[in-house]
Amino acid sequence: MIPFPSILVSAALCSVSLAAVRSGKAEADWISTSGTTEGGKPVQTALRLVLDEGWHTYWKNPGEGGMEISVKWELPEGWTAGELEQPIPKRFMTGDLPGFGYEGTVVFPVTFTAPAGFTGEAKLKGKVSWLTCNDDSCVPGNAELELAVAAGVPAPTEEAALIAGELEKIPQAEKGAALKVEEKEKTLVLSISGMQLADGSEVFPATPQVVDAGAEFKFVKDGHGWTAEVPKSEYAAKPVKELVLVLAAKGGTAPVEVGWEKE
Repeated sequence: MIPFPSILVSAALCSVSLAAVRSGKAEADWISTSGTTEGGKPVQTALRLVLDEGWHTYWKNPGEGGMEISVKWELPEGWTAGELEQPIPKRFMTGDLPGFGYEGTVVFPVTFTAPAGFTGEAKLKGKVSWLTCNDDSCVPGNAELELAVAAGVPAPTEEAALIAGELEKIPQAEKGAALKVEEKEKTLVLSISGMQLADGSEVFPATPQVVDAGAEFKFVKDGHGWTAEVPKSEYAAKPVKELVLVLAAKGGTAPVEVGWEKE
């Protein structure tokens, strides 16, 4: 995290609860599509943050300041956790610092898989940390959450439809698409091929500290695909080794991502 100049960060208490936990400037809870699952099968869950009005939290690439949400899982023997998935963010300013993140309510899906032969009930635990900011200050939030899952045939919960809808906001790799990066002294030339870019598509750099967080992506179609030149982050490694872009078209089309690694 890059320090916020002249911004005060205050301490937040951490609570253990099966219900929603309020900490910092947000309320956190852990929801699931089903309260039951069978041995060897996945159960879809999600962490939900409800932010106070006027406050925001951060994406996997927080921009020029901030901190992405993090979780430390405590799972019964044999259980496994998938990636904490993050929906497409918004752009905003914290003081003079451009960033990426979320306002209002944000849902982070995460899948767990029960061990073969699972019986009885399992209590999954997670220690969650996040940062909320407004124009004047930043307040960290922490919560220790529990989710009980029983062995049995899956049955939908009240939150199942909500989680299903939120999963559609998670960027997926675009098959057949390719990203190439040419590094110059102060800029990066980005070339995308193998896909169409809809007019008005938003582009977000998912890899932190590669592209300047305040950069505008203006892709122009050429004979091989789409090209844009953007300023590098002042914190970018030399040479740049990897970059993932998230592209979100307007009109409800599912977001996609395309990545590049230096050979």
